[in-house]
Amino acid sequence: MKTILLPTDFSKNAQHAAAFAVSLSELFDAHLVLVHAYAPPVSTTPFVLPLPQQGLMEEAFLEAQDALESFKTALETAYPHKPWQQLETQMLFGNASDNILALAQNLQADCIVMGTVSHPSLLCKVFGSTTLSVVQKADCPVWVVPQKAEIHGLKRVLYASDLAGDEMNCLHTLVEMKSLLQFDKARLVHVHETNEPEIFPSDEIIEMLEESFDKEQITFRNLHRDDTIAGLETYIRHQKPDLVVLAKRPKGILERLFHTSVLKHLTLSSQVPLLVLQKKY
Repeated sequence: MKTILLPTDFSKNAQHAAAFAVSLSELFDAHLVLVHAYAPPVSTTPFVLPLPQQGLMEEAFLEAQDALESFKTALETAYPHKPWQQLETQMLFGNASDNILALAQNLQADCIVMGTVSHPSLLCKVFGSTTLSVVQKADCPVWVVPQKAEIHGLKRVLYASDLAGDEMNCLHTLVEMKSLLQFDKARLVHVHETNEPEIFPSDEIIEMLEESFDKEQITFRNLHRDDTIAGLETYIRHQKPDLVVLAKRPKGILERLFHTSVLKHLTLSSQVPLLVLQKKY
């Protein structure tokens, strides 16, 4: 891991995510890129903005630049032992999620770290958020840090799996992470909805995976519940993991439109840090 992208909107949840990003950058001796995307207000009239309003927009952009530098200075002050020659700032102009994704590709970022609010508004739940948009579209892993999540080291890790796609590759990634980040426990859990038919029985898939991985590396649990999200939430609440890992896979347009997404729900509502990986299929 050489480059970590840290988008910020200067909010409290962004500050919390920044502390986590600094820890990752120290652990991997990685280059940290602090980025803010400034989106100008959009006029709802067909008329050209008068010059005074254009001046106000330029002033707001300059204020955002100053805020970004202040955010950088605050990090340098809070972590004086960090080699801050590895800290870079980027100011972008336009849609936040699109710019963050484009910058991540241009820099070949190894991961993105973003914060979320602990209790999102109804509008946020309906229409999503910048963090959710980045999580859904990013080509690299995304760490999602809820505002009130307590981070005391990542010892207990829970991988919430759909048992589909290139699952073996994701599990090998989890084993590598277990070694690098020194997890105490890594567990895969799958929630199968009781009334949902299975083409390939989940119990048999779990047995196959258990044969490929030592129990000291990963343990497996297959749950049969009436509802996937409710069952997963209950399990997370009882197990109290330090990190929940999800792996997204390419989805067809009908699935995006008509199926409730575990990824969306946990990104917007989780009280536990998330790591979202990418499956190839």
